[in-house]
Amino acid sequence: MNPKDLMYTQRRFTFLHLVSFVVFIAVLAFAGYSYLTKASLEAGVAEADTSIANLQEQVAELEEQSLTEVTVAQSLMTQVEEDEIKWSEMIMDLLGVTPLDVYYASYSGNTDGQVTVSGLADSYDAVAGLIDALEGADMFDEVFIPSVAVATSGDSEMVSFGLSFVY
Repeated sequence: MNPKDLMYTQRRFTFLHLVSFVVFIAVLAFAGYSYLTKASLEAGVAEADTSIANLQEQVAELEEQSLTEVTVAQSLMTQVEEDEIKWSEMIMDLLGVTPLDVYYASYSGNTDGQVTVSGLADSYDAVAGLIDALEGADMFDEVFIPSVAVATSGDSEMVSFGLSFVY
């Protein structure tokens, strides 16, 4: 047998075969990695789509309930209740500290708690006692009597006064 014939009959594993085999394995590995990555991304997209649909449903439900309007209304109601002055309580507190010889003729107030009162007393001492009583009470601030005058009615004298304070 001729050595040339031997060369054609023997199969040899050459370096080119090795490189081809390595490239083939690399291509298969890359294809597998690409397939798994694509499947993972598709699963993530499907999950995100489901989450988006659920959130859109929740948003629609909340819009139907008008939660923002309810929240704003509740906060306004709370603020109004905190700022509310119960005038009947103010009058009861005022009468509670008022000396027996002082009488009130009129009351006026505003939303800031500023109250103006006009009244009559038996004497200047009674007006001074009223000032002391109001300044001693915790619920009255900025007590001020801008005017005091003697009012004569027949043979009796009364002291008329104006009073302002913050409740």
